[in-house]
Amino acid sequence: MNPLQTTTAPLGLVAAFRWEVLPLLRGQKNIRRRDRGHIQLLLHGRPAVLAIAGAGAENALRATRELLRSVPVAGVISVGFAGGLQEALQTGDLLLAEEVIEEGTGRRFVCQPGLLRIEGGSAGILLSAGAVVNSVEAKRVLGSRWGAVAVDMESAGVAQAAAEWGVPFGALKSITDDSRQSLAIDFQRCRSEDGGLSAWKILRESLVTPHGLRELWRLAGSSRRAAENLALALHSA
Repeated sequence: MNPLQTTTAPLGLVAAFRWEVLPLLRGQKNIRRRDRGHIQLLLHGRPAVLAIAGAGAENALRATRELLRSVPVAGVISVGFAGGLQEALQTGDLLLAEEVIEEGTGRRFVCQPGLLRIEGGSAGILLSAGAVVNSVEAKRVLGSRWGAVAVDMESAGVAQAAAEWGVPFGALKSITDDSRQSLAIDFQRCRSEDGGLSAWKILRESLVTPHGLRELWRLAGSSRRAAENLALALHSA
């Protein structure tokens, strides 16, 4: 029997970009592709189905709805990268969210604590913002205003779709930039037509931004570390 064919309902995973979960995929021996580009894999012996959504809550909402229409899941988890808002979180640290807050509306989504269990991660509130948070000052303000420890752009979209379908929701994020790091590159100028992030525009922006290439190199390193830690957590969850 194929090890991915099991009666256990799979977990749904939604990531913004493939590079966030590349180490996870490389560690798989039996990957299968389903309809709509969904990727079927195993997490510590448990089946899971992964969707790559693109950046932002709207893309995450659309991708999660498509996933839930096509696969009966035990729950859905927003996975990927986040920025730290509190000094307690360092680059590469893991956050298993207790609650997600949508910045634009103030809507709160409670995470299901038993949906995913990891070792060595932190717990706290995850803020879902509409744009990349670039400056240390902006991070400080958001952390204070919302009581959040980290910020991403997709978790509220995943949470909304999960609420519509009435399935459990969770969020597991790995930190790429901590609360003491500003981002010189203006990622708002790097948006693609579908609302995601364009790799070409990011490279172009790094060339015209003072110290942009140095920062892009630093972000590449911290992103690799964050992706590897995320993979380790999911493999052992």
